[in-house]
Amino acid sequence: MNTQRYTDLFRAEARDRLAEMNTSLLAIERGEGIEHVAELFRAVHTVKGMSAAMGYTSVRDVSHALEALLELMRRQAIVTTDAVIDVLFEAVDALEAAIAAVSADETATTDVSRIVAKLEATVAAPEAEIDTAAMQTMEWPTMQVSAPTPPVPQKAVDTPPVERPAVNQRSALSPFPSATSVEKAQRSVRVDAQRLDTLMNLIGELVIARGRLQEVARKAANPAFSEAVLHASKLIGNLQTEITTARMVPVGQAFERFERLVRDTANTLGKKVVFEILGSDIEVDKSVLDEIGEPVMHLIRNSLDHGVETPQERRAAGKPPIARLTLSATRERSSVVIRVSDDGRGVNVERVLERARHAGLVDDDWTPVSDAEILALIARPGFSTTAKVTDISGRGVGLDVVATKVRSLGGAMEMSTDAGAGTEIRLELPMTLAIIHAVLARSNDEIYALPITHVVETLMVSPDMVRFEDGQEILEIRGVTMPAIRLRERLGHPSRNDKGAHGVVLDLPDGRMTLVVDEFLGQQEIVVKQFDAARGMPKMFNGATILTNGSPALILDAQGIA
Repeated sequence: MNTQRYTDLFRAEARDRLAEMNTSLLAIERGEGIEHVAELFRAVHTVKGMSAAMGYTSVRDVSHALEALLELMRRQAIVTTDAVIDVLFEAVDALEAAIAAVSADETATTDVSRIVAKLEATVAAPEAEIDTAAMQTMEWPTMQVSAPTPPVPQKAVDTPPVERPAVNQRSALSPFPSATSVEKAQRSVRVDAQRLDTLMNLIGELVIARGRLQEVARKAANPAFSEAVLHASKLIGNLQTEITTARMVPVGQAFERFERLVRDTANTLGKKVVFEILGSDIEVDKSVLDEIGEPVMHLIRNSLDHGVETPQERRAAGKPPIARLTLSATRERSSVVIRVSDDGRGVNVERVLERARHAGLVDDDWTPVSDAEILALIARPGFSTTAKVTDISGRGVGLDVVATKVRSLGGAMEMSTDAGAGTEIRLELPMTLAIIHAVLARSNDEIYALPITHVVETLMVSPDMVRFEDGQEILEIRGVTMPAIRLRERLGHPSRNDKGAHGVVLDLPDGRMTLVVDEFLGQQEIVVKQFDAARGMPKMFNGATILTNGSPALILDAQGIA
């Protein structure tokens, strides 16, 4: 049988089952109930069946050996020790590697004999006996089809309580799917992400065409034509909403995989950490979700390595020995805000400044105005407070990678810290990268687009609002002063003789500022087109777009201008 056309389906299904395995394993390690063993068993059994049908022997062999160990755990015929848990994690890693190998090349063979032998040895170990301790903390899900019985309360144990975020758990009481799940499955269908990307590109072109049609209709002054254009515009808008909604996925799909990362990294560093995920149901465009995985991973690793202390250090500081690391997502205006926070040691700003001077990132006589300026040095290329290079840190590429990626997405990064109490890093990102709202501004007969993510207001700039302090142009707006930057000067255009201008107030991580332009032209939905900047081009553009008159316009990066 030619299985080539089923490879993509197998890869997608196996990826989902692997995510379930890691989630269930982490729950088992925390002792949250034996129902997670049943969930893990079902996921492994599904992968075993699919791999057997596809002819992937290495995946099948690992799944079969893993299934045998899980069967003993389901029957509580083996003591679930830390060693057994480690073997399960190792087996899932081997299973993931084998799946990745056959997904890339169907003819690839992976040597799984070592992990299979380890699983078989664990199954045959003499200590495979009834785990009476586990029976006190786990409920055995009955498989009898009968009237439900009242739940039996669990006995108290001496382990300290650990708070966990609420997660959706499937019932382990029945091997058959419920009517609700069947109905939901019938209403869902897998679609290749490439098709969604193509649809988004097409709707982007339709949005550009709609804008040009609206422009023509305004000049034509034909009521019948204007009415037809208005109707077509509404249909295009509805189609845009539906396609955008179809591409929206919950951030939990990316966040859940970090539980395993936190567990493994904390164990490597000898630290105890409770990982909490909040706002996993917040939805963003799939393109954004695909891009934020690496930045968030760097932030988590940085927090575990630099922020969180060892249990001994925390006790000495009067803190609980178990640290708390929180990953959360919230929606603010047209953006999604992701926060990574910990209750660790915080950032020593004096040490950061010392390291920056030693690395030559700032002059020895540089005097920062605020702690925020010092914290911004952490995101400079090559900066690291760790002298020793390890697998986790020390190469000075952590926050630099994050800042660069976030800026390329049109977002902003902000850090706040409290010495001895912890650190929070805030990422503000657009909900979608394809079609965004922007302010259009003119400078020296050129039109530029500025995403409204950071825009607070627009205003007329009168001469009495302008003054200079230490060579810096300052605007006073309703009694509030803020620095001003003229777009003409940043772009190298000649200065204007007249004083008339417009201002766009921007809300940036370092505070508010006003961007002064020749003329404010209004707002417009624009389609973002990525481009490769020319060598030597200022880092103040993060894309381009096509205006309603068919002419191109560069998209300004608010932080790059500042």
